[in-house]
Amino acid sequence: MSDQQSVNKNYVAIIDIGSNAVRLVVYDGLNRAPFRIHSERTICNLGSDLGKTGYLNPDSVKKALNSIRRFSGLLAAMKVKNVRAVATAAVRDASDGKDFIDTVQKEFGLTITVIDGEEEARLSALGVLANGFGENNVFGQNGRGVIGDYGGGSLELIVVENGQVKHKASLPLGSHRLMAEKDRAARIETIGKHLARAGFLKDCAGQDFYAMGGAWRSMATAHMFMSQYPLRLLDHYQVDGKTAAEFAGLLSRQAPASLEKTVGMSKKRIRDIGVAALTMEQLFEKISPRRLIFSGTGLREGLLFDQLSPALHRQDPLIAGCAKIALRISRFDDLKAFKTLSRWMEPLFAGQDGDFMRLLEASCLLSDTGWFEHEEYQADHAFQRILVMPFYGIDHPGRAFLALSQYVRYKGYLRRDNHTKGFDDVIRPAQKLLADRTVDLAATIGLAQRMGYLLTGGALGLLRHTELKVTAKQLVLKLNDQADLLNADVIHDALKALAERMSLTAVVEG
Repeated sequence: MSDQQSVNKNYVAIIDIGSNAVRLVVYDGLNRAPFRIHSERTICNLGSDLGKTGYLNPDSVKKALNSIRRFSGLLAAMKVKNVRAVATAAVRDASDGKDFIDTVQKEFGLTITVIDGEEEARLSALGVLANGFGENNVFGQNGRGVIGDYGGGSLELIVVENGQVKHKASLPLGSHRLMAEKDRAARIETIGKHLARAGFLKDCAGQDFYAMGGAWRSMATAHMFMSQYPLRLLDHYQVDGKTAAEFAGLLSRQAPASLEKTVGMSKKRIRDIGVAALTMEQLFEKISPRRLIFSGTGLREGLLFDQLSPALHRQDPLIAGCAKIALRISRFDDLKAFKTLSRWMEPLFAGQDGDFMRLLEASCLLSDTGWFEHEEYQADHAFQRILVMPFYGIDHPGRAFLALSQYVRYKGYLRRDNHTKGFDDVIRPAQKLLADRTVDLAATIGLAQRMGYLLTGGALGLLRHTELKVTAKQLVLKLNDQADLLNADVIHDALKALAERMSLTAVVEG
């Protein structure tokens, strides 16, 4: 049994006791692209009184203990042995934080590690790096960027350069602390005072800013809602830096009742957005980021990433995730076959860069994930499922590219509506996220994969007896003596469809 298969059985859990919420996340194992098996949270607001009293809110403590009791029972039923429990700003700063920890230990036998601000910042940064932002020239300009993790008790700021943490600071600017201030002016004064402590920010102008934390992610949800963005997915959502600063300023000045109507969000999140937006607005005045990018990973994923070997750190998270999906869903338990498919297709894409070839490899790993569905629904379902799969290391256009390639792989064509010059309704998000040239490349991948599966019936190893060749005017499929049995009219039709997409003439040799 391969490492890719066996790792999936070693479930690992993270319990994260924060200032706002207590969370449990169970992952499929310690691997480069951990998938969530179970995730839930309880909004407890442990730190809601911290700015006024210095103690944890008593009602919130009861709520948190009830949640941890439930989590312990669930983990026992799931037979999860590897459990890491951590507490952050509220528990570490509260005068009765140790009493809370002792109660949890006594009642549930659960060891909780209280992590200090700098360690929280480091682990949050690892969570962002685990998502592939530090690879393939994705992470900022010259491999440099700023990470911000905004919580109920604190704001962690981290500068990363070439995959390494260079600077970090934990500032007492969480939503609970700022809401304890008497008015907007007092909040701005407090924010300015603490940001001044992070002297490294003066060298961060014009870099990309990576945002985490529930309230900041809620701002992303609000921006998507108001801009009618075609994909409701926070991870890797991007906003121009100037636009983001203006939007933060707009939100910071809105009354909660007005925000509830404007952005269509729950009252629980609306309560924190005002001060979260104000903090972002003041921060962005200092650093004027090039882009605001939201990360769906953070502290919890950083705790997992921190335990991986250097060899696993070096794995491409997108390819690792797609390989896991291929092993779970595809008909044939053979990752080498998908590599054979991608190499067979490479002559079609001469001159493409490494980022494109990475997407080609990922697409091939996903190319047999719709086989079990009814053929009338394979294409639609493949597009919708792949668009929102729990991938690491890919932005929204990349997701649309992979999804569209599989739509064509199962559909066999890419139809456009003559009236709107758009796509079929199900794939309209791709139209908004991808340039026409990129759409053509995705369609070419899908048609080539479709032909590869028709040639081999899914036994992709047979492709070694065939070859694709591109000349100035022709697309040639060469079949050697051992591949003669693969020749059929359906193959000629598939080759013709692919050649027409590439504005070439189809030729079969052999």
